[in-house]
Amino acid sequence: DACLMQMPEVNYEIKDHADYIVASEETEPGDGYTYNLLLGPLVAKPTMGGAELGKLAVNAYADNYGTQDHTQSLVLGGSGQDGLLAPINNFVAAAMAANEKPLIKTAMSGTQSYAYAENKDLWHFLSLYAASSKDAGVKASAKSLQDYITGTLVLHNRTNSSYSDSKGLAIYMPNYA
Repeated sequence: DACLMQMPEVNYEIKDHADYIVASEETEPGDGYTYNLLLGPLVAKPTMGGAELGKLAVNAYADNYGTQDHTQSLVLGGSGQDGLLAPINNFVAAAMAANEKPLIKTAMSGTQSYAYAENKDLWHFLSLYAASSKDAGVKASAKSLQDYITGTLVLHNRTNSSYSDSKGLAIYMPNYA
């Protein structure tokens, strides 16, 4: 029950100890998790698996906060985190080779951020940068990484309308030169 933790930097540290990870890209509202909405269904069905419990946790949280600002997602731990390394490394290599620093900075400044401005939605950043890049390698590797995020890694994501560009995984992107 902690804020600003749905990030590959955090998830990779616990990947060998959890099959599924539920967390928020943003700070949580003051009340935190809604254990009453989570524990009742779990007590009614104590045999539910990890993915089902994770989805229940995301839904209970999002249903409780409704239109109040929130993000919450369920991602794969374990091999899901291992599978993220290749597409991230491929994207970084393509971006470095393209040497489009002004485009990267512009995309970073427009990317959905959270309570700490350096925490940004990874999928949204990729979308903004790839749309402005002329480099085919950047475009292809960004799409591959986006597809992995939304097609494999993030199993369930809920936000309110303030965070419609949040796809379930933030990344640390410092704003300094």
